[in-house]
Amino acid sequence: MRKGDNKRVSLRLTQHTYSLTPKRSNAYIPGVIAAICAMGALVAAGMALKNSREQAKKLDVMCAPPVAEQKLREELVHSQYALQQEAATRATLESRVADDAAQIERLRTDLAFLQKARKAN
Repeated sequence: MRKGDNKRVSLRLTQHTYSLTPKRSNAYIPGVIAAICAMGALVAAGMALKNSREQAKKLDVMCAPPVAEQKLREELVHSQYALQQEAATRATLESRVADDAAQIERLRTDLAFLQKARKAN
């Protein structure tokens, strides 16, 4: 071979040793692992956000501001009025029951008298 041929590009390419390389590089596997980890982190963050919102709703219900004092007073007045009305109704019913019991007792007495009178005849 001539000295000039040693410097040709085509000759230098054929003088190297070549080996088979995988289709995908070795950086592919850590990239896949990183992608799976990132997806897992996103799913975990989504679940944490959902859980956080549910907990916030529960705390909002538990820590609700108290009902206004005026509203409480109105409810108290309404409850007192309902209690007075129930007490009056109960008293009326008790007096009716007492009157009816007395009338039943009179009717029983009259019935007993009439039965004795009927037997005597």
